[in-house]
Amino acid sequence: MLEQTLGRLRKESEERRSVRFERVYDYSAEELWSAWTEPAQLRGWLGDVELDLRVGGSIVIRFGDDETQVTHGVIRAVEPPRLLEYEWNFSGESESVLRVELVPREHGTLLILDHRQLGRDAATGYAAGWHSHLDALDAFLADGTLDWDERFSELLPTYREQAASL
Repeated sequence: MLEQTLGRLRKESEERRSVRFERVYDYSAEELWSAWTEPAQLRGWLGDVELDLRVGGSIVIRFGDDETQVTHGVIRAVEPPRLLEYEWNFSGESESVLRVELVPREHGTLLILDHRQLGRDAATGYAAGWHSHLDALDAFLADGTLDWDERFSELLPTYREQAASL
């Protein structure tokens, strides 16, 4: 990865927040697209995914064996290899929207992840969680691994501090 930055939490309303990441990876848009859309690759850095990659298609992501660690959604936009957007319905939370954009650069690809309409209390965890997942994506593409739980715990205080200033 060429550039790693902290995500930016934003206040959408009193009850809603969003988190946005912009990172440049040392990979082509096609390589990153595959990592975001091929279940075998997603399993390596995000979770067990079932995906019907078309507008109106469904997506299910299982983050572990516990059935409470599952998100369901419907794909709202898909434009290979540059845009994927879907509803995010995580167990016990209100619906939010995840959008991933890939923009080719002279060297690598800019990945923009924007997770909108998050509940105020959940946004901090999502910021640390997506940061950890994006680090895991980089490690996966480099044939490495990352301890997600350790990285999440390390990042959470930074995002709590950011959230307190909103």
